[in-house]
Amino acid sequence: MNREENPPAEPVDATESPPAQSGLSRNPSTPSERSNPFIWVSWLSKLMAGEKQCEWASWFRSHYIWDKLPSGLDLAKWTADHAQLLRARKAGLEAEGFTVYAEDQNSFKLVGQAGIEVSGKPDLVAIRGSEAYVEDCKTGTPRHSDHFQVLVYMLALPHVEGPWKGRKLDGRIIYGGTVVDVPACKIDADLKELFRKTVLTIGGPEPARKAPSWGECRYCDISQADCPERIDIRTEAVKDHGLF
Repeated sequence: MNREENPPAEPVDATESPPAQSGLSRNPSTPSERSNPFIWVSWLSKLMAGEKQCEWASWFRSHYIWDKLPSGLDLAKWTADHAQLLRARKAGLEAEGFTVYAEDQNSFKLVGQAGIEVSGKPDLVAIRGSEAYVEDCKTGTPRHSDHFQVLVYMLALPHVEGPWKGRKLDGRIIYGGTVVDVPACKIDADLKELFRKTVLTIGGPEPARKAPSWGECRYCDISQADCPERIDIRTEAVKDHGLF
């Protein structure tokens, strides 16, 4: 198979929208294998939080470049709303005396012993004296995976070159005008082990467990051509049962 050196653009993870068309309606190309497994933090966080049960979908994304189903998300609107929230938050932090680093300034990549790459891009890192925060701005409905996404940033950044190297970071999730704290004490042995196991599951050589369901498949950008078990039709409610 053809191999791809460059990682994909980071997926939008603030809002999930069903693909604009069914997984059956496409003329796919053959997926090409990556030179090394590549994982975005947002793929990890949903599995770590238990919001996704299909580990295989993230395994496939980490190992292959594929012909994605188009999303029904209004990307232009999401980008504008997110940028407005981020700019307002950054200005507020700077007014409080923080030095603030935004988006691409905070990009990182960790490479493990098996060659698995984990990458992320926190929205904001704010530093003032001994205080250091990593923040993510969310325009969608709050989810448990938001916490895990920030926790992984808090775990990873102290290992990365920059003003955050070696620091203990606290986290914050920004939902409009609401700030949710994610304290540094949440980075414990259990969290580190969950992170390690999840990385090795979806970055490892063996295909991870499939768990197809209409609830997850309808938001998935992997078509039935690449995942024959994909479920595109919701099961009808059973009425003729006589139980109640």
